[in-house]
Amino acid sequence: MFDNEQGKRKMALGISHYAYRNTVLEDYHSECIKMDMSFYKKIYRMVYTKLKNAKLLHKYIENYSEEKLESKEDLDRLLNNVPEELRFKFMRYLSEVLFGSMCGVEWDLAEILECNLNGKSLANYVLSGNFLECCKNGVILNDKTMCYINKDIHNRIYTLLMYGYFS
Repeated sequence: MFDNEQGKRKMALGISHYAYRNTVLEDYHSECIKMDMSFYKKIYRMVYTKLKNAKLLHKYIENYSEEKLESKEDLDRLLNNVPEELRFKFMRYLSEVLFGSMCGVEWDLAEILECNLNGKSLANYVLSGNFLECCKNGVILNDKTMCYINKDIHNRIYTLLMYGYFS
């Protein structure tokens, strides 16, 4: 379902929203807070958990052969490949990622970046660019800053997908 370039682009958008954008971050954004390393740690913990879920569950979507989920039968076929103990968690993840893949359609196409985790977590990689820079520099989290960060986060998640880190 998401095993080709177009699918990975949709999935990168979905995971970007799931793990970062459509979270408590929006509350901070609406308050235009000053970013700092304490804020980084709060967001890191959340992104770490969300990306850990993505890593655990993504393979069930990626290996699904159909283009769309249009019926209960399609969903049943997809769920047949998911271990029973993960099904509820998977269904929640799937709904959030599919919703996220429809958000941000005005975002620029993601680009592949350099990727060397060197034993670091996925969250460390995803947040180590513009987000970390803004936290270190005490930038105000306004609309302009969000656009700047979102683009980098999106690129980093796309890069992880293209290099197979969620497989």
